[in-house]
Amino acid sequence: MPSVRRMKTKLALLGEGGVGKTSLIRRFVLNEYQETYMHTVGTRVSKIELAVPYGADVEVQMDLSIFDIMGQRGFKDLVRETYYHGSQALMAVCDISREDSLYALNEWIPSALEIAGDVPVYLLVNKKDLADRRAFSDEDVQRLAEAFDAPYAFTSARTGESVEDAFNALAIEMVDRAFQTEQARAVDRGLREKILELLSKRGALGLKKNQFFEILRGVSFDELQAELKRLEAEGLLTLLWAGPADFTAVITPRGTQAGQARSGSFDE
Repeated sequence: MPSVRRMKTKLALLGEGGVGKTSLIRRFVLNEYQETYMHTVGTRVSKIELAVPYGADVEVQMDLSIFDIMGQRGFKDLVRETYYHGSQALMAVCDISREDSLYALNEWIPSALEIAGDVPVYLLVNKKDLADRRAFSDEDVQRLAEAFDAPYAFTSARTGESVEDAFNALAIEMVDRAFQTEQARAVDRGLREKILELLSKRGALGLKKNQFFEILRGVSFDELQAELKRLEAEGLLTLLWAGPADFTAVITPRGTQAGQARSGSFDE
């Protein structure tokens, strides 16, 4: 039986007014479609719970909040800080029958990424049911998607085609990113603790660069240097340079206290 993890996530949709953002959300969350155009005033939040597998042994119970924004650009500029902040992913939407809605994403996406940071972006070309009124080519879509390293899909909120698949694919990506971040932080914490414990044992003698690599096998120079610089910036150690390429790291009293406060041990 897989272990269960819970995860709260935020997904923000973006794109010009009338491209079908609200209809896509309605189709995914409620499996409904409304023929009458639903003009979004301000922002709207919909919530859904998803079960997302991670490997063979973990199931993530995801509480997904989906944010829908009014498509007018002036409003977008007013609220973008609060709208995009904390988003784990972005879904950029255009209308297959409107060329301007595709190229407008060249402004929408960078504006969102400035606030959200390095999060996955998924591009949806909506209203596939209007393919006979198509206004741009597959190559146009591919070029824009590649510019933002974004997978893309052609969807129809009216028929439901590919809508669930697109949202689920992005949910899986959010889970993958979350576990990658968690694992990276665990590695960083582990290296940090090992360095502090080693230096605590060495006291005023410190450790030279070559001694670090003899003990911390498998750690790259870039990883070690980055962590040492972080610890020095926090006042936990001092780097004494002997020329441009060699150094000795010596723990500070503050670093000794931090090392003693940590549990666990490290075998040299």
